[in-house]
Amino acid sequence: MKVGLIAGSGDFPLYIARENPKAFIMCIEGFSDSKYFKNSSKTVSLLNPDTWIKTLNENEVTHIVFAGKIKRPNNFGMSQDTKAYGMISEILSVGDNKALILIENFFKKNGFKILPIYSVFKNCFFSKGFYGDNFSKLNFKQYVKKSSKFGIDLLNTISKYDVGQSLVVSNNLVYAIEGLEGTNSMISRVKDLISNNKNFNDFGPVLIKIPKIGQSKNMDLPVIGLETVKKCINAGLSSIVISSNGTLVVDYKEIKSFISKSQFCVMSV
Repeated sequence: MKVGLIAGSGDFPLYIARENPKAFIMCIEGFSDSKYFKNSSKTVSLLNPDTWIKTLNENEVTHIVFAGKIKRPNNFGMSQDTKAYGMISEILSVGDNKALILIENFFKKNGFKILPIYSVFKNCFFSKGFYGDNFSKLNFKQYVKKSSKFGIDLLNTISKYDVGQSLVVSNNLVYAIEGLEGTNSMISRVKDLISNNKNFNDFGPVLIKIPKIGQSKNMDLPVIGLETVKKCINAGLSSIVISSNGTLVVDYKEIKSFISKSQFCVMSV
């Protein structure tokens, strides 16, 4: 078995590459670059599917892992690959989950097996429970649990519309639902709202980040890292709620250490 990592933007692909030095890295142009990886690697265009397959076959890849953010192309007309006009045009017309299924099926039809990230990345889930709760008020956990139940019910309800994987709530008040901008930009948007909408317990809102119902576990699972935690604290949030088997955790040890010294909580459900 030879693993190939299809790398988008962010630090997550770098973490996986370091843990899997024998893996081949196929970087997507404009989102990642082979010069940042010590592994054998090559950068390819997002708009040339034929090149994807040729590159993976030349490097004897049999199994594929996806990591990192890749935005939909906006220069589709520049593609010189005839296959792109069929597949990529279809991707542009559907939601994120359906787009990922199309990509997954494309690679499967070309003889590759798709691996979930957790099969090649250790310590990437928080088991169920509260982490880093240093609040002295006894009703803080009840507040997080109540906000969590409301937020998860809402995310599960809108899953059928293939909307984002995260939102920010406080009790039954919705601050924001993730759109195309991504989680970090949503948190920045929420920061301006928090000062005018403190809840009665004076706890900050809760970020909830979980997979959509029916989402493939092989591609684009929600991810949090130390940067996410710090951004939440800076914005005035009090906690993050994640899935114990569906939200990937980068900087696992660093997050546990950091929140143990902060007035911030991570709840895994």
